[in-house]
Amino acid sequence: MEPENRQRILTNNGIFTDDYIPQMLFGREEQIKELAFCISPAAEGGSPIHAWIHGKPGTGKTSVCRHLLNNISRTSSISGAYVNCWESPSYYSILDRLVRDLKILGAEKLNTTFKYERLCRHLQGRPFILFLDEIDKIPQKEKDNALYNFCNIKKVGIIAICNNKYSLLTLDERVSSRLNAKKIEFHPYSDNDLEAILTQRAIHALAPSSYSDTDLKHIAKLSEGDARVALHTLRNAAYIAENNGEQFISFRHIEKGYNSAKGMKQAYALSKLTKHHRILFSIIVERGRILSGQLWVLYVKKCSECNIQPIASRTYSDYINKLIEIGAIKSERAKVKGKVRLICIKD
Repeated sequence: MEPENRQRILTNNGIFTDDYIPQMLFGREEQIKELAFCISPAAEGGSPIHAWIHGKPGTGKTSVCRHLLNNISRTSSISGAYVNCWESPSYYSILDRLVRDLKILGAEKLNTTFKYERLCRHLQGRPFILFLDEIDKIPQKEKDNALYNFCNIKKVGIIAICNNKYSLLTLDERVSSRLNAKKIEFHPYSDNDLEAILTQRAIHALAPSSYSDTDLKHIAKLSEGDARVALHTLRNAAYIAENNGEQFISFRHIEKGYNSAKGMKQAYALSKLTKHHRILFSIIVERGRILSGQLWVLYVKKCSECNIQPIASRTYSDYINKLIEIGAIKSERAKVKGKVRLICIKD
């Protein structure tokens, strides 16, 4: 049992969850303004402007969109819906999520066309904002099909959210032309923005006097523009301090919390990649250090064992570069003849 006089530091863990939507969003005023412009025609009964949001993880894309959805649902006659395409990775599953969330009666039939027609009938030409998060996780054909058909629904505005700014370029030309989306970039947060975000959460989630402004500045600097890492670091540090029976967060707790948050970020990033990325990463983890050519041989062998088709050799470097981009591995020129790279886990 805990001692009765033990002070709690983490008083409201829910404030640190991804589902929590703060009333005020720091450092994203310009993006909110641009999205509000896209949605504004709907306020007068017109057709919203489609938008394509892109930016690295932890830059506030989802928080801003869910914040806007809450606002338009609460303060206007415009309706909308949010769908995470990682959880609904096909045109059919997106439709199914929509008809269930909108409680459209009689749309239970397992037929794509039937669900689409019921959705159109339910909306009746009224303005509707559809937020499609993680849209780059849908297979290309499904993505083109979904966007094309949703664009055909009168007065539906699509807000597509993704990490990679080049995803828009992969769309079928017909779809891209019909969508004609406004591109909105979310840059990494500044240290000052992160400090403001951390202060806002700390006030509502941590015991008074259990942390200092210096602690929050340190976390902001460590997090390099990633709000998710910053918030997880603060929550972890608070939990570690409390679990140790201490009343104050120290730099030692923050360093441990940050290392844990980095591991969570990497795991999150890997979970969003393909099975082939994860196979490559698992081989690198097992070997520690490996030459690029040897990795390719072992990768093809592993695919054969799993009875899956390996990626083309010409795109192999792209997959390795993606693992480098998310900070899972590092690569350097090997001390052998030819264009050979030595690949290892990033410290």
